[in-house]
Amino acid sequence: MDFSNVIEFLQRFETGRVIAALREIDLNNLLHNPWLLGSIALLTITALIMRWRVLLVTLFTVAGMAGLVVYTLGKGTAAGEVGTEPLVVFILVGAVIVFAAIYFLFIKGE
Repeated sequence: MDFSNVIEFLQRFETGRVIAALREIDLNNLLHNPWLLGSIALLTITALIMRWRVLLVTLFTVAGMAGLVVYTLGKGTAAGEVGTEPLVVFILVGAVIVFAAIYFLFIKGE
């Protein structure tokens, strides 16, 4: 069995290349991509129909946090500015999203 193709494939995933690819991703453009939005909507509808609660809560949590990050970065908030309005919104809404996810995943039963 020849593993040279597998080794060559795995060499593409060096840490430097992965970090460079992650830095090139623009979250704002990614969240407005119609293919991504359509696939997430299809996955959400499937989770609703099949009653997959964990997947549904995960999708809503990730989408809510991504939207919150886009909102905060869109307002031009720097990392060191404490007490600005977008940062306070990020902290409060982020806490609500996390507590809702914890509630629906661990506390609320069938």
